[in-house]
Amino acid sequence: MAVCRRRAVFSAFRKRVVIGLLLLIAATPILPGRSQTPPPMAQVEAVAEGSRARFVLRWPGSVRTEEVERHGRELTLRFSRPLGGVALDAVPGRLQGWVDNVQYGYDSVLLLLSADVSADVVADRSGVTVAFTREMTATRAAGAALADRVAQRRLDYFKALTLLEGGQTRQARALLRDKAQSGPRDAQSTALLAQAEERLGRWREAVAAYDAALDLTPNEPSLVLGKARLLYDNGDRARLDTDWQHVRAADVQRIQRLTGVMTLPGRSTIRYALENRLVDVDAVQRRDGTPAPFHGLRQRMEFTLSHDWPELERTDLTFYAARRVLGVGVTHGWKGDESETRIGAAWNEPTFAFLEGIVSAGRRDRLFVQHEARLSDRWNLTLGAGYNRYGLAGDADLARSGSVEASLRYVLNREGPLTSLVYALDAEYVGRRVQRARALPAPQALADDAVPPPLPTLSFFAPVPVATREVHAVLLSVEDWLADYVRYSAQIGYAYDRRGKSGPQGAVSLVWEPLDALEIGLRASHARSTARGTASAVNAAGGYLMWRY
Repeated sequence: MAVCRRRAVFSAFRKRVVIGLLLLIAATPILPGRSQTPPPMAQVEAVAEGSRARFVLRWPGSVRTEEVERHGRELTLRFSRPLGGVALDAVPGRLQGWVDNVQYGYDSVLLLLSADVSADVVADRSGVTVAFTREMTATRAAGAALADRVAQRRLDYFKALTLLEGGQTRQARALLRDKAQSGPRDAQSTALLAQAEERLGRWREAVAAYDAALDLTPNEPSLVLGKARLLYDNGDRARLDTDWQHVRAADVQRIQRLTGVMTLPGRSTIRYALENRLVDVDAVQRRDGTPAPFHGLRQRMEFTLSHDWPELERTDLTFYAARRVLGVGVTHGWKGDESETRIGAAWNEPTFAFLEGIVSAGRRDRLFVQHEARLSDRWNLTLGAGYNRYGLAGDADLARSGSVEASLRYVLNREGPLTSLVYALDAEYVGRRVQRARALPAPQALADDAVPPPLPTLSFFAPVPVATREVHAVLLSVEDWLADYVRYSAQIGYAYDRRGKSGPQGAVSLVWEPLDALEIGLRASHARSTARGTASAVNAAGGYLMWRY
């Protein structure tokens, strides 16, 4: 009975609840969904009072100021709650002379401050207050000037970098040098100046720029490496070469050559070369045209004084000496952004290009012009032309010729093995060559022969056997490092002589650097001796030691 009574009471209570809910639903109007409820809106205050002004944002409830950032005249504020429907468009009008413009979004406000205005931002749990004041003229001027200088240095750096990458090296160098002389240096621009000087061939100025950059950022690896590379390529050094050369069916030569570079104070450099040749040949034409063997030594010497001028020019004065030959030569070069042009003249230059010149004191007078250009990152061009006059001791005008040389190099691969394809032209056109007559001995008449012996016959010969050639060669060149201190290079190709014989040619070399200052190299090659006019095969092998100091 008790259980039935409790069930009846619960059933009556449930009916009352259901009826109440239905009445509540019927009496309550339909409300919008939660997503349509507008968020609490921030309240804005913008007041200007004499020499001060303020901008205030307040929210009902707690809020965090997530970001306060100042860039120049721009002040950015970001909050943890949305702005709601607050209207900030009237702020510039209320804060005229303090705020020039305002931009705002979901939870952020950007104020564009007027000139000479400073802002002090104070954030609390209810919002943020920005107090505006006028900057002092001196402080503002100093800050603005500093900011302008910093910005201008950055602009000049990127402008110079663009010029350098575009091949306008001279303009980039001029811009960087002007900035270095007119104000304090920065390491980045000074290092870029070193690269520009290096590209223009001014290695001394490049080293000085690297030193200046290292004073600003000591022990910077890239700067240390750049300076070390320049000194490695251009510093003082001495080199001893020894080679064995065999011309098929002709001569064998053993050649020792001592060369070196010594830098002088200022912009001058001394270069020297001392050469000793041991020649073994069974028959070589003498000055009178008679063939005779020769087994002996011949030496020659070159001494060059080079001077680099401030305006990217260079002059070389060279003195020559050999057996019964003394000569002099001068060369002047102009360096451009991506090119170099040289003109020169030489008088009484010893020439060992052919055997008669080695044995009988050969000499050459010449005028020449050469031009090298870097066409792009992959293309390089070399052109040259000259006028030559050959002679022997006591007779300076035995042959005349014009010469043309050219090469076009294309880099196939720069990553990994450096691979290049090269076309080369080596041409010499003989315009005049002296011919002389030599009387051959007449055969003796028999004792009972009543007929008188015939007159001696004449044989004609050229005292200087220089010959016309036009050699077109295509070569594939590869070079790379085998290990940290071992590198190799190899060339293989074919040479076509339109006026003589053609054939394959190639060369290989291996270089080892056991010490930073010591370099040891081995090499071998095969080619044709086209300069002699015989097109005989030439095999050579040798090596060298080089010491940098």
